Amino acid sequence: MTSPRVLSIQSHMVSGYCGNKAATFPLQLLGFDVDVMNTVNFSNHTGYSSWAGEKATGDQLTKLYEGLRANGLAEYTHLLTGYIGSAQSLAAVTKIIQDLQSHGNPFFVLDPVMGDNGELYVQPDVIPLYRELMKHAGAITPNQFEAETLADKKITDVKSCFEVIDILHNAGVKNVIITSVTLSPKDIAAHAVNPTTNGGQQRQEEGEEKDDMSMYCVCSSRSGDQDEKARVFAIGFPTYDGYFTGTGDLFSALLVARLFEAESSSPTDRGASGDDGLGKEPYSALAQACLKVVATMKAVVLRTFLAQKGITSGGQMDRTQASSATGVKRCELRLIQSKVDIEKPDVKDMDAIELQL
Repeated sequence: MTSPRVLSIQSHMVSGYCGNKAATFPLQLLGFDVDVMNTVNFSNHTGYSSWAGEKATGDQLTKLYEGLRANGLAEYTHLLTGYIGSAQSLAAVTKIIQDLQSHGNPFFVLDPVMGDNGELYVQPDVIPLYRELMKHAGAITPNQFEAETLADKKITDVKSCFEVIDILHNAGVKNVIITSVTLSPKDIAAHAVNPTTNGGQQRQEEGEEKDDMSMYCVCSSRSGDQDEKARVFAIGFPTYDGYFTGTGDLFSALLVARLFEAESSSPTDRGASGDDGLGKEPYSALAQACLKVVATMKAVVLRTFLAQKGITSGGQMDRTQASSATGVKRCELRLIQSKVDIEKPDVKDMDAIELQL
């Protein structure tokens, strides 16, 4: 069987794990041939006090693609986009995606990298372009702020989360994954199809942020028929008071592989007991994929957090403390060290809670 092949269009760092550096290794481990098109070429990510390099222009990205097509190399089963950087480059990438889809049927995962924690780190003129691009996506992986920005609606509870998801579905996206959204465990439990005792609230660990709200990955899948009811699942995960970069890039790359894997299995397989621990509930293919993705993310983030603790003599780490190059370097994702967690994520104690309004 021919290996799946993905074109990953996002940033590149010489040192560290963001963008294509965070995506390539896990995709290759999970059986994908990976071609990378770099939207920026930086010495290191911008969390450091300085960096060197340049952003690719839209014309440069177009010329790279034309070179691939001229040699018969533009044949992909999957497409992945991350940080693009400018409206000009995003317009060029949109044309590349459209051309690839006109010559085949690659599955497109769109990570609309625009900002986080209420703050844009791209120019506002990219927002309408992302709204246009997501019409071509089979799956979209925004964080809460990016989902709110694309939908032009705030998420304050489970009901508004459903409304934002519906807006993104109605734009033509079959699979919507809000990678991290803050919700009340009580609200989650109140809307669970099969209610649980704590709404998937995670056990507090040393260094974990403590709050009445919890963090969830919320995923929803439906066909192109707007009358079909979507299946929505929430997966809780712990958060840590540390400094992390590249987590969204890693999440989206893992989703490419895990959703391909899940959709290649039968619904019976997803509902039957197995060694991977996913036999507890008849999950949707997307929920099954996201469980494995979140399990890997939990392991990588925890390993990275534990490495950060050495900077502060066992205390917690924040952005202020990660101001020196030495400090930021210590905060890079422990990706290579997490090889086993990428290949065989531990999902035995995890659950995807199906939600309804």
